[in-house]
Amino acid sequence: MSDVAKMKEAAFPAPTVEEWEREAEKSLKGKPLERLVSMTYENIAVKPLYTRRDLEALGPLEQYPGFGQYVRGARPEGYRGEPWKVSQEILAASPSEWNEAVKHDLQRGQTEIHLALGRLPFAVESVDDVAAMFDGVPLDRYSLRVDAGARSLSFLALLAAYLEERGVPLSSVRGAVGMDPLGAWAEHGTLPCSLSRLYDEMSEVTKWAKEQMPNVCTILVRGEPYHDGGANAVQELAFALAAAVEYIRAGLDRGLTVDGIATRMQASFAVGADFFMEIAKLRAARRLFAQVIEAFGGGESTRRIELHVRTSHFTKTVYDPYVNMLRAAAEAFAAVVGGADGVHVSPFDEAIGLADEFSRRIARNTQLILLEEAHVANVIDPAGGSYYVETLTARLAEEAWKLFQRVEEKGGMAKALEDGFVQAEVEAVAKRRLDRVKTRKEKIVGTNVYANLEETPIEKPKQAAANEVPPLDEKRVAEIRSALVGGKWMEAAIRAARRRATAREIAAALADGNASVRIAPIRAWRLAEPFETLRKAAEEHAERTGSRLSVHLINIGPLVRHQARADFIAGLFAAGGVAAERSDGFASVAEAVEWVRNTNGTHYIVCGADDDYPAFVPVLAKAFKQAKPNAKLYVAGKPPEELERTYADAGVDGSIHLGSNAYDVIVAFLTERGVALDGEVR
Repeated sequence: MSDVAKMKEAAFPAPTVEEWEREAEKSLKGKPLERLVSMTYENIAVKPLYTRRDLEALGPLEQYPGFGQYVRGARPEGYRGEPWKVSQEILAASPSEWNEAVKHDLQRGQTEIHLALGRLPFAVESVDDVAAMFDGVPLDRYSLRVDAGARSLSFLALLAAYLEERGVPLSSVRGAVGMDPLGAWAEHGTLPCSLSRLYDEMSEVTKWAKEQMPNVCTILVRGEPYHDGGANAVQELAFALAAAVEYIRAGLDRGLTVDGIATRMQASFAVGADFFMEIAKLRAARRLFAQVIEAFGGGESTRRIELHVRTSHFTKTVYDPYVNMLRAAAEAFAAVVGGADGVHVSPFDEAIGLADEFSRRIARNTQLILLEEAHVANVIDPAGGSYYVETLTARLAEEAWKLFQRVEEKGGMAKALEDGFVQAEVEAVAKRRLDRVKTRKEKIVGTNVYANLEETPIEKPKQAAANEVPPLDEKRVAEIRSALVGGKWMEAAIRAARRRATAREIAAALADGNASVRIAPIRAWRLAEPFETLRKAAEEHAERTGSRLSVHLINIGPLVRHQARADFIAGLFAAGGVAAERSDGFASVAEAVEWVRNTNGTHYIVCGADDDYPAFVPVLAKAFKQAKPNAKLYVAGKPPEELERTYADAGVDGSIHLGSNAYDVIVAFLTERGVALDGEVR
């Protein structure tokens, strides 16, 4: 038999888990495998390897999409029947510019019209404003998604009046025009009126939409307010679920049915950087919402929650902003693999200002490449059956359900927000994130690692002032309020909108005179902000003085001996906008001291190999302090305790190493150089 034939007949033995463990421990040079276990922000231990055993421990898994609790997807055919909606949120400086942008983008691959009233730089106050925005936009051909914030009735009345004037059937509109009062409360700390009255509006809008706009969702449940405050995936799921339960109860109290509420509800989540965690989060979300609807007695078809997903604002950066394209691409991929029904991809410059045509195009095309070139839609639930993803999905759902039950024990989501429980939970995780960013254990490429001091910043035009909002016409408010007495709020509001009443006037007429309780808001922030603040301060100082701040590196020995630590120090200070002036590699203390005398630095760091330090550093430190008594001297790397004392006695001011808090090191340097800092970011 030929060698080739023997090779074809040969079979590779299947190693056991125990054999893998032994080989892995050999690679770790005797260290235990537990060293490879990592802990997530969700307090979930992630193992280095998942096997069939992990799935067996979970019990029976859902085998097919479109059934059960919809973990594997809401539709049996996945994206094969209909792809996810390319739902890019459009922002522009004015209604007319918004109109131009949406028509332009719809012609180039966008499939859903998407806006958030609270994020628009202009107010949508009248039917004329709506007309300016939607002129020439075929609302009967494209899905529409409007995040109306705390209340939606006023805007929906303007939209309905506009559609009637244009002869567009209300029943032809599909998508969502929804409100999320609890999410708005968490974001802003206050509401335009009492929560009870907002629930009244939500119920009235939902009843009206059932008859007039049967294909439009009116209730939004958003996880973004918690995500953007630094929450982990468990918290996003639990708090969104708790808000959904609150809305269901409010609707039931006002005459709606469970099925009537569930079919009008859409959930939305932000997808962050932890790729597999975010996939599992979306899969767990479908399971949890199905579980809740089932508990309330909802029918099987109403347990499928529609998921809108947006790539994270929390992960985006001002500096090295083109890297945001890569972040958004990875996040969008996670959203699609997780089974999102609609996706918004962040324009790479969204942390800087309003997106322009170029950044909108790149964001939109990110989705189109996933769809048209990567063919992601061709496989239904590509993560299904993955040992890791299935295990992570189950753990997330389990932990989110536990936290949801804690919220319920406190009286529900509104009470938990009022008591500060939700805010405290989010803040605890946000603090952990912030600490890890400052110590660079959590890396942000282009910001706290690999910062590029030579980059050309993106310039954005100053945003124009918002359009002037007309004063309330108290007489018209009284007329609308009188018309509302009959109980059909939407019909009365639409009639008022036709007579050119403003959204504020309609909202004022609906007010019940009861103010909302003020709570501590969950402040949105971005991971990169601490270092962006330092770098901006350093740049402003450079503009005032005409030169960039710098530290000086005293390198010992040949390049191979000092380069690693010199690069480490240069990278650390670059994160704060500070340059590094490097010396050649010195063979003697005398050469190093001569170089120090000929430079005008204030902070010097010795960079070399550990073996070179004991003989070099103490002698250098004594000579350094004589040459420059007011300058600071540090060593790169963490010396042993006994050497640290020796170095300190010789005049070394400290050490900078992997365990140092990079943020604090830069703050100390900038403060000593007289740079004005506004204090902590958070």
